[in-house]
Amino acid sequence: MIKHMKRRVFTKVKFFALFLFAVLMAACTADVYEPKPDPTPDPEKPEEKNPVSDIVSSISKKKTLDVNVADAYDGKYYYTVEVFTENPTIVPTAKMLPGSGQKTNSKLPYRVELSFPETMTIAYIRVTDPFERAAVYAFDIVEGESMVCNIGGTATTPTKSGAAQLRSVSADFPEIDYKIGSDYETLSGNKKVTLRTGKTYLIPSGSTLSGSVSLPGEGNVKIYVAGTWNIVDNTLQMEKGTSVFILGNGVVDRTKGNGKISMIGSSMIAVQDGGRFGSEKNNDNINLDMTNYSSIINEGSVELKGVKMDSFASIYNKGEFDIDDLTTSNMTCRIVNMKEMEVKKVHMNNGQLDNFCKFESEDFVVRGMINNAPSAYMDVKHLTAAGLTLFMDAKSMWEGEKATFSGESSNIKGSDTDYALFKVKNIDAKGFKSLNYQKKINVECKKHVVNTDPYTPVFTQDSEVAFSDGQGFVEIDEDSCNNGGNHNPGVGPGDTDESYEEVETLPYTYLFEDGWPSDGDYDMNDLVVGVEILNSKVGAKTASATVKYILYATGATRQIGLGFQLDNISASAVSGSEAGQAKAVFQLFTDAHSLLGSSSRTPINTHKILVTPAERSELIQFNTPIDGVVNANNLNLFIVTNDFDSDRRNEVHVAGFKGTDKAALDSRSSADYVSKDTGLMWALYVPSADFATYPKENVRIDDAYEGFGQWIKGVDMPDWYQNYVEDKVVKYEYPLSEPEE
Repeated sequence: MIKHMKRRVFTKVKFFALFLFAVLMAACTADVYEPKPDPTPDPEKPEEKNPVSDIVSSISKKKTLDVNVADAYDGKYYYTVEVFTENPTIVPTAKMLPGSGQKTNSKLPYRVELSFPETMTIAYIRVTDPFERAAVYAFDIVEGESMVCNIGGTATTPTKSGAAQLRSVSADFPEIDYKIGSDYETLSGNKKVTLRTGKTYLIPSGSTLSGSVSLPGEGNVKIYVAGTWNIVDNTLQMEKGTSVFILGNGVVDRTKGNGKISMIGSSMIAVQDGGRFGSEKNNDNINLDMTNYSSIINEGSVELKGVKMDSFASIYNKGEFDIDDLTTSNMTCRIVNMKEMEVKKVHMNNGQLDNFCKFESEDFVVRGMINNAPSAYMDVKHLTAAGLTLFMDAKSMWEGEKATFSGESSNIKGSDTDYALFKVKNIDAKGFKSLNYQKKINVECKKHVVNTDPYTPVFTQDSEVAFSDGQGFVEIDEDSCNNGGNHNPGVGPGDTDESYEEVETLPYTYLFEDGWPSDGDYDMNDLVVGVEILNSKVGAKTASATVKYILYATGATRQIGLGFQLDNISASAVSGSEAGQAKAVFQLFTDAHSLLGSSSRTPINTHKILVTPAERSELIQFNTPIDGVVNANNLNLFIVTNDFDSDRRNEVHVAGFKGTDKAALDSRSSADYVSKDTGLMWALYVPSADFATYPKENVRIDDAYEGFGQWIKGVDMPDWYQNYVEDKVVKYEYPLSEPEE
């Protein structure tokens, strides 16, 4: 149940370095020690703090968590809040922290005390609104004993108006004067014509120009098209100051063959509403090369094969603009779309796209900037990005089949006012922080790259970013730009039940040595058990808890049992607890060998997996619902190595926890179960998720896990249990491995 990461290289520090002097270890088969009571402690002498117990208990950090969810229903319904170790919308096997699930609204605060694994740096908080619309937010785990997370903008939370926040608002559409004046020459027919600099020409309505056209090398010529210009030349070069005005009902296209128009200097093609440049029938005929402040301003219809843009080239569209291929080669290139633009293939190498309405593409490769204005829509089937900066303003929407991010980091950034929807079925990021989500972005994705390693993440997200568990929650009204918008009313009449029952929480693996108070061989496998805690809650109170456990192995050669004490719960508060105890104590089993189906006292599953692990559960029913929850902080698990019913029994607890009222005492052990002779412990626990490992028989724990020896000395290495030596551990994978024949 422990995640197997790439093994780090550590300087091996032998466990013997911890010893004050050489000690011969007693084997796991040592006789049971019958202890003598400790001398009466001196009440005037303060108990010394044991550094080893502090280190062992530091595998988890205690923290009080407050989550404030914006309540759109004034306490009429309940929201559900859960905290996960990973993002459950991305990692289906993500585990919830025990005790984190609770209902909340404006009248029922959410406050819980949680046990965070030391390796956990981000808390993923899933908020499900009363109508089953869920979103997941990420918060950095802060230092200190408390943490407050404010979450707004969930499914139906009122938000500010969608005022434009991005640089896209600076896009200004050029105003074109299509009046021709009185001083012009008319053009028509199929004969070759040579145009002169400084002159103005008109192709009248009802007329067609289909002859070869020679443009002046000096530029500075104006051509107005009220009729039809069928370009027959393979190449046309529009020099500085050359302008083509395609008037309402005017047409410029090619009847056959491919041709190229080069636009340089400040040349311009302007298409008036009702005019057309190219045609759907012949859109594979005209290619356009643009550079040096050249521009296209379209309020009509444009149909082209390809457009290449370089220095300070620009396209402004307020009509319909269709291209097969579009390429930008300079950061000064700019495209402004105010209505509908469809480009089958885009290769945007630098440059900027400002989209105010609807932009569609089948294949979009980009390094540059895209601004999606309020309520604007982009439909990009396949996005390939490296160095993309995508600003998505309030209520804007991006939809696609697949998006791939690699190389130079890309940023998807929302506004400060209201959420935008980034809806892509498959998102794949490759490389360290190749993708970053910021501000109010709602990410809806069926398959997102797994962010497996918190130290080398492939993507990051701000706390405002919300991953949808299902359909995105952003409410976007349908208009002429956004392809129907986005509407998610949720399901059901609204949650009015304040009760909550946890499922699939984060389990812990406990490792025990059974030789207390003598030293053992420190293979830490005399009893190996996984424990999962599920709380059943009514509001902020806990009505009951279930302790699920899996007995993996026992390396002991004596009878060994397992129990637990609830350190903050009195025996009188719980039904069925052990008699003679001030605090609530439960016996889980008295004979590990028997539970694993063996009548002999020989090690089981400590060399290899031969026996199916035993799975059981214990229900803790509180007489009256209690404050707080049951979690790894207060579940004091222990083994008993002699008679469970003895009034002075040999208990072994995790370092940092104290024994029950029936625990034997010994001068060689501190009250929190650390050896006074060696400074070592007899038990520890680690958070676990997907599989469990533990040392093989007679393999010391510091040999099985690289870095353990340093960690136990206080070196900051909380993930030591993820760095195991493959041939020195027994490993379970989930679903549980089948026993070997």
